[in-house]
Amino acid sequence: MEADEHIHRKRSWVATIVTIIVLSLLGIFVYRVLYFANLIRTGEVDSSALSFGGSFSTITSLASRPVKDGTFDLVTTDDPRLGNPSAPVTIVEFADFGCPFSRESSFIIRELAVQYPDTVQFIYRDFPLTELHPIAQKAAEAGECADDQGKFWEFHDKLYQNQNALSEEAFMEFAESLNMNVAQFESCVQSGRYADEVTEDYLAGVEAGVRGTPTFFINGNRIAGAIPADILEAVIQSILNREE
Repeated sequence: MEADEHIHRKRSWVATIVTIIVLSLLGIFVYRVLYFANLIRTGEVDSSALSFGGSFSTITSLASRPVKDGTFDLVTTDDPRLGNPSAPVTIVEFADFGCPFSRESSFIIRELAVQYPDTVQFIYRDFPLTELHPIAQKAAEAGECADDQGKFWEFHDKLYQNQNALSEEAFMEFAESLNMNVAQFESCVQSGRYADEVTEDYLAGVEAGVRGTPTFFINGNRIAGAIPADILEAVIQSILNREE
């Protein structure tokens, strides 16, 4: 009996500890969500606080540059978008088709775009880190060429799904699989028609404090790194709730 009572007490103690840990983690999560959402709502953003640096690709020349505080208007009319242009929440993403963290975020963004078609708009802007991913510049240009045929998001998905096998030959295969006009697409890619536009995105990002990929601007407020899906969705929902 004594042994049974000892085992019971031990199990109860373990259960109590586990419960405390779970509640603590839940409390931390709720605090982070409310804290982030409040900063975004009020504009009182500390870039170092709103950072997921463990899920972030950067290069030395960018990482060492000073970063401006504040909010930034990075909404454009000529970049690919999902959702309602009049939505109360606008998320601008600077990403690199060769970056594994941008790839991780791409799946999250695609799912959230389906969940919030009327209340959130997503805008994709290019930020190729060619020192890390040499094919990234051409991939970004190819994405713009796909956009000419109304196929940006399908091509975007193909690029991220096949991130470890990107090449100009692969771009043509993706275009063919998406029933695009391959000759038109190939001409666009090879001509470098959108090289300057990709560079413009990159320079706009640098000016706004983008130091790597992915970097998000939620209603103009910068958040560096791949934001976990639960945090991003909770922040969106919190902002929408405050708008009601």
